[in-house]
Amino acid sequence: MENKNYIKLILGLKLKQLRQEKQLSLNELAEKCSLSISYINEIEKGKKYPKAEKIAQLAMALGVNYDDLISLKLTKNLTPIAELIDSNILEMLPLDHYGIDINKFISLMSGASYQLSALVSTIIDLARSTELSQNNFSRTALRIYKEINENYLEDIEQSVDKFANEFNLDVTPPLPFYSLFEILEKKYHYKLDEIRFKDFNEFEELRGVLKPGKQPILFLNPRLSNAQKLFIVGKELAYNYLDIKNRSYVHSSIKLNTFDHLLNNYISSYFSTALLLNQFFITKDIDDFFAKEKWDDDFLINAINKYQATPEMFLQRFANLAGKVWGLKKYLFLRFNNITETDQYNLTKEVRLNIKQNPGGYLTSEHYCRRWISIELLKKIKEEFNGIDSHGKMKIGIIHSKFHETNDEYLSFSVAQQNILDKNILSSVTLGLYIDDRLKQKINFWNDSDIPYRIVNNTCEMCNLSNCNERVSEPISLRRIEKSLKIEDAIKKL
Repeated sequence: MENKNYIKLILGLKLKQLRQEKQLSLNELAEKCSLSISYINEIEKGKKYPKAEKIAQLAMALGVNYDDLISLKLTKNLTPIAELIDSNILEMLPLDHYGIDINKFISLMSGASYQLSALVSTIIDLARSTELSQNNFSRTALRIYKEINENYLEDIEQSVDKFANEFNLDVTPPLPFYSLFEILEKKYHYKLDEIRFKDFNEFEELRGVLKPGKQPILFLNPRLSNAQKLFIVGKELAYNYLDIKNRSYVHSSIKLNTFDHLLNNYISSYFSTALLLNQFFITKDIDDFFAKEKWDDDFLINAINKYQATPEMFLQRFANLAGKVWGLKKYLFLRFNNITETDQYNLTKEVRLNIKQNPGGYLTSEHYCRRWISIELLKKIKEEFNGIDSHGKMKIGIIHSKFHETNDEYLSFSVAQQNILDKNILSSVTLGLYIDDRLKQKINFWNDSDIPYRIVNNTCEMCNLSNCNERVSEPISLRRIEKSLKIEDAIKKL
């Protein structure tokens, strides 16, 4: 939190606590120090910081030393609140996006019991010592935000249509790069630079950097694919057209830490994919895909290439429209990364819409079920290319999976590809649609006998599936839970 806000909030907390200790009402304190009730109320809420002479009046009225009043030290029961304010946890919590005023939240916390203060201290310690870092916390908050909105933003869809009409843009795929950048150039005075990146070895993993100003300069990594360049230009158009100010100027997930940056990145990404994969055309293509009697991976590859999209852009757009257009409102969307020298598979993006399953949990330390198509495709692409440049080649697969114990079934499409900026990083994106009567009506090939069928689970550590050849860890978490339940049961019997 900004230092100014921190100081105002601390003074407000101390003032309120001292006034209550002296058993003074706002009205009584106002009379004693010759200040208005509303002004003192604003100070207590952390909205105003008084001048020195007014602080002196307050200190005299409360019978305390001036220096003690302005000191940033708080009493024992308020210390956790000070730690909360001083930490980055409040920046991680997108309270304002959910209509919660941070100052009011702090004010409520200031009257907390010792038990609640202890809980706050525990949360702060957990945040500092575990994976509850600012980055992870904000990303989890964004995932929940997407799920609340069912991963569909009606206002952005309308903004894209309005944008295309205003600029007389032909949205028939594929959209040419020069048509989009011309708008950035003429309307928003952008300049493009694809040369300077070579001067900085540190930029190898970055896709682009914007230098803001009267004439913004968009520095792009020259090794990007055309699809990636189009996507970035689409995002820059979104930032400008939607007048989004609070944003990162670096096109890389590495530099997205605050919730506002993540949310605005999501909105601009949504705008870009909706622009590049126009709803009318992609709906028609996916209708044709669903109408097929047999699974056809070539159809999916051709569709991705038709829009000059990345696999993630295509499946993300598919996911955005799944509920709204086809009524498929239960699904999971996952992105996994793997570094070729390791056997680790990291879940780096996740959306779970109206489902109970938690396949691996977000950034969990447990091992995601190796029976899923996401991991299988990464293994295949690793074996085939083994550090050799694949030139953007894709591996596509499908699986009909049934969760062990719950019996929930999914039809999952997955696409794996080598990272264009680092051939030692592999990624897979997966859209798993929940199999119910609605899906069976919409997708003709759902029960194609050539589609592999597997029993799957969330993680190895939570799975009691026997004779699993793909298992990479014993079910230690499950055993721990089972042991605890047995103890509880024994205590009840006793």
